[in-house]
Amino acid sequence: MDQRLVQFSVIGLLFLCLGGCSQPAGFGRFTGPYLGQEPPGRTPEIFAPGIVSTGLDEMFSYFTPDARELYFQLWKAPFPVIVFMKEESGRWTNPAVAAFSGRYFAKFCLSPDGDTIVLTSSEPRSGEGEPTNKYTTRILKRTGNGWSDPVFIENIIGALAPSMSSQGHLYFFLEVPPPEKSDIYVSKYTNGDYEAPVRLSDSVNSKYYEVDPFIAPDESYIIFCRPGEDSGATDLFISFRKDDGSWTKAENMGEKINSNAIDLCPAVSPDGKYLFFSSNRNDHESYSKIPLTYENKLEILRSPGNGSSDIYWVSSEVIEELKPKELK
Repeated sequence: MDQRLVQFSVIGLLFLCLGGCSQPAGFGRFTGPYLGQEPPGRTPEIFAPGIVSTGLDEMFSYFTPDARELYFQLWKAPFPVIVFMKEESGRWTNPAVAAFSGRYFAKFCLSPDGDTIVLTSSEPRSGEGEPTNKYTTRILKRTGNGWSDPVFIENIIGALAPSMSSQGHLYFFLEVPPPEKSDIYVSKYTNGDYEAPVRLSDSVNSKYYEVDPFIAPDESYIIFCRPGEDSGATDLFISFRKDDGSWTKAENMGEKINSNAIDLCPAVSPDGKYLFFSSNRNDHESYSKIPLTYENKLEILRSPGNGSSDIYWVSSEVIEELKPKELK
């Protein structure tokens, strides 16, 4: 599979979905790691507002180790697509749907070294026809001109939202009985193959659903999503690996990270500096002192912070702060 991108610009999608809004001027003016954005502090901020985070639904964001190549997902109908941007000759390219996306539902991750894409997808093995009702897991390797054809992992069926460690172990969630319950599993990469999935302990999994895991490259901690017991919203939780290989009891990452909205899809940048996640926070009041005009309403719908899912980033210092004293 070469690096040709599907001829469907995300900016064109914005134009169609938002009733004719114009393309933001000059994507090429953005330069440097992380699209040249000002780094965040300890308070989560919308990442690249109007560039990556828009009035639509963006989730799952992964940078390569040099922070000059970005993959994220654009959700809603008819299915999510994986979007690709990269810095070339000192300027960032326009967003476009990646060549391995655009036809079927999938969730994905990028490996810590940036050279492997893992897809959990409804695409049938043949690559044609109706989507399958059992998600398959497939791996694509970076090549000299793009990405390889997928290699299927036979032992992992029905998984979603993969995350890969530096050793190649895969963490993901699987739906388990009763209905609408899901737990986090790991499939270890051993002797060139993946083992059968093993459920993580009750220190991580609970009576609630657990989804969207992110495993640290060295597997020293795992961040995932679970309903907050107080708010009922979906929050980010974290568990740390002990010296004996077991996990600490998962802890809510707290109000400095979580909100009353749905917070999910965590990932830490390869340099370890930033925690990225998605949230459908609404920055607008529930009323207006003056009547909104049609133009006002369209502007809100076109902008991040309108209750659709945006990508946020924050300093990863919170991870060290949440680590139990006995593990520091």
